[in-house]
Amino acid sequence: MKKHIKNKKSHHVGLILFLVILIGLLCVLGFNYRQFASKQLNPVQTSVVRKTSSSSEDSPQIIGSFRDDKDGAAIVFNENGTGRYVYADKENPNTDDTLTWRKQGNKYLITLKDNDVTSPLTGTLDDDKLIVSGTGGWNTEEFQRTDKNLNLDQFLNEMSKK
Repeated sequence: MKKHIKNKKSHHVGLILFLVILIGLLCVLGFNYRQFASKQLNPVQTSVVRKTSSSSEDSPQIIGSFRDDKDGAAIVFNENGTGRYVYADKENPNTDDTLTWRKQGNKYLITLKDNDVTSPLTGTLDDDKLIVSGTGGWNTEEFQRTDKNLNLDQFLNEMSKK
């Protein structure tokens, strides 16, 4: 009987010792995991901050929507180098062209998919103002950046009614 109690007692001591060691290991692992996770997250946060505050070399500032209510034109630039240009023409059919664009120095080369426009246009961005000029009778247009995504179909319909 004494042997059974002694055996049971040593079994309990062993179990308690095992649980204390297990809890200690879990605490150490939890602490190390927090340190590891914070080290892994900080570089991501730093790179995001750098990207938003970096120069226009990393992220072209032309991405977004611009409109010229005076001339009835609007243009959208996508991140992938594509976009769309619309113009409400009072005398001829409206213009609705897809485009490609790329940054060259501090200007943007804009190529409209339009048989009437044979050479690339040049875009110059000054804060929220975009000036697009070209050759071959292209009228220089001055666009203002819009804060929201511009629905070009709706814009074209509204400008055609004026």
